[in-house]
Amino acid sequence: MEARDAITSIVIVLLGGGLGAVARWKLSMLVQEKCGCMFPLGTLVVNVLGSFLLGFVLGAAKFYGVFTREQRLFLATGFAGGFTTFSTFSYETFTLLSEMPLYAALNIVANVLAGLAAVYLGMVAAGVLYGRTMG
Repeated sequence: MEARDAITSIVIVLLGGGLGAVARWKLSMLVQEKCGCMFPLGTLVVNVLGSFLLGFVLGAAKFYGVFTREQRLFLATGFAGGFTTFSTFSYETFTLLSEMPLYAALNIVANVLAGLAAVYLGMVAAGVLYGRTMG
């Protein structure tokens, strides 16, 4: 890939990712405000919509030749990636299900458990850094 193509790709992903992040923030807040519940429904809605978007774009590209490389970079890598990385996790797990179901199960368990552990460790690290304990 030439330098100019690489820079163009970076700008496309950057723009899509920025728009996706803003869309995630706004939609998640809107859903959460409307439901008025303790369950993180806004995050769930964003994760499901992002997974749908990624499946649609990559499926349309793979099976029907729809979307140029640049459009895929903007919509799948950029927007869906900025909207939620859960969409990537969902797509990769779905792909593994048909070819390596054991790896799909391992991917689910590893991501969820490692993610929860990382959140906990991040909180502990913040407590150590700022001299407070979790309580």
